[in-house]
Amino acid sequence: MNIQPLVSVIIPAYNAAGTISATLESVRAQTYAPLEIIVVDDGSTDATPSILKAVAAEEPRLRIIRQQNAGVARARNRALAEAQGEWIATIDADDIWHPEKLERQIRVAVTSPLAPALVYSWCRSIDAEDRVIADQGEPMHQGRVFEQLLVFNFINNASNAMVRADAVRAVGGFQEAFQAVRAYGAEDIALYLAIAERWSIAPAPGYLVGYRTIGNSMSAAPKRMRMSVELVLFRLEQERPDISSSLMTLSRTFYDIYAASLALQSRTYGLFIRFLIKAMMRRPGITSFFLFCAIFWRHTGKRAVKRGRSLFSSLKIFESSYNQPFAKAFDRYRTYRVILAKS
Repeated sequence: MNIQPLVSVIIPAYNAAGTISATLESVRAQTYAPLEIIVVDDGSTDATPSILKAVAAEEPRLRIIRQQNAGVARARNRALAEAQGEWIATIDADDIWHPEKLERQIRVAVTSPLAPALVYSWCRSIDAEDRVIADQGEPMHQGRVFEQLLVFNFINNASNAMVRADAVRAVGGFQEAFQAVRAYGAEDIALYLAIAERWSIAPAPGYLVGYRTIGNSMSAAPKRMRMSVELVLFRLEQERPDISSSLMTLSRTFYDIYAASLALQSRTYGLFIRFLIKAMMRRPGITSFFLFCAIFWRHTGKRAVKRGRSLFSSLKIFESSYNQPFAKAFDRYRTYRVILAKS
């Protein structure tokens, strides 16, 4: 492997006029130089094409591909077919990166004795003005961590992982079938699980990804997201009968809790109760512990809002936006339950 391999940055964009400039700015500001930027305009009807054209006029590393609207998975696969890099880094058109994101991940990719096929970092959720809403945990899972990833997507989102190009192609890229049943949203976790089945994963620690949770983003649609995840889990059950039923139940429990969290954030309280009941029926003890922690999360979050939220760019890589002891406790508990389910 080259010491400084080429990284292909893939950005699917659909009606992203409000955010694509900030996303591209964060990619162009990367301290790691050997990269190409491929944006797939997935049939945008707003000002996205003109914004891309203006940026391309001053950025020789940027290539623009236009297609009729076909969904995020097909857009990523279109870019993947033309990517020249040894590594693939996807970022959604409303997210941002810390300037050192690719540099730190490449350093792990080329030096880690694990020879990882996927490198990930830590994420912060941000609002429309790039202010930090919350930190999304500090996972350090490494090696062959398929079971841990099956139970909960600690990679968090599609703007985080940097994946070896040959590994992505070997598992068939991003699954496009979700679009046909309008259950899209879990294309990234399906890919990461397929890679985790065959290769090692390694972390590049630090809060390097700003994940925007506003408007009609996929993460703000808990019902659709949960349906998409269920398709992934169902397919795994058919293909991997060796996976224990306790591990699958644990996975569904934590994804029900995740969907409940999304519903609570979007103030769709009926869905919140619905997903919470499902989780309670599967694992009442886990769900009760989640509710206990959630009370303190919301209290801590409200205190942080009163103090004023920090800009993503103003925080240091290893600096927490605010103290979240119960969030960390729940993460440790989740890891412990996976170990129990495996044994």
